[in-house]
Amino acid sequence: MISVSVISPEAVVGQRLLNTGLLITDYFENEAERDHFSMPGIGITGGIATGKSTVTAELFAILRDKLEVALFSSDSEARRLTDSDLGVQEEIRQKLGAQLFDGEGRLRREQLRELVFQQPQARKELENILHPRIRAVWLELVKEKKLLLAEIPLLFETKADRYLDLIVVTACSYQTQTERMVQKRSLPLPLVEQMINAQTPLAEKIERAAHVVWTDCPLQITKFQTDRLAKLIVARYGHSNV
Repeated sequence: MISVSVISPEAVVGQRLLNTGLLITDYFENEAERDHFSMPGIGITGGIATGKSTVTAELFAILRDKLEVALFSSDSEARRLTDSDLGVQEEIRQKLGAQLFDGEGRLRREQLRELVFQQPQARKELENILHPRIRAVWLELVKEKKLLLAEIPLLFETKADRYLDLIVVTACSYQTQTERMVQKRSLPLPLVEQMINAQTPLAEKIERAAHVVWTDCPLQITKFQTDRLAKLIVARYGHSNV
């Protein structure tokens, strides 16, 4: 039996196309199963450099004219916490080292990134500092009478999918993923590979998604997929008082 971790994203997407004729496929099989999930939250996740932010921004731009919708980014919240939350900064100093801050108290992000992807225990320590705080923010947003659009890169890893109604995964080939990170973010290939391998395999995320947006294509094709997804979301939530 072949483990899902060694199946390529392209193979999984191809199988979905073979089975359904669509990449954007409804995960729920009937209305009763839909009704079991009452939280009006949509989680957007995927691998590193698979287009999560691009798809989220495009989706929000479409939906905000049609629905009451709130936008959340866990990366933005993580940056806010590490930039301005003194409690978070002190915990990082104590558990990961004062050398991660410069003389003016600013976090050395490149050093932190290298540390957490080279040392699994350091990554776990950082996640224990940030993830509970990040989750508390978006869980409060879920309580509002708006549809929450939450971009959460480590959605499955932090088991956030248990709290959300629908999960969207952005995906591309491994080659495209690494090229984007090396060429556009100027990261060394060994670090890129460590970062990718530290997350749940993209093929597994695709398997667990309600909807998939394949971004290994021209931008207009990605926008076409996002527009189709927005129409499905409006059809589902437009009649309800989210």
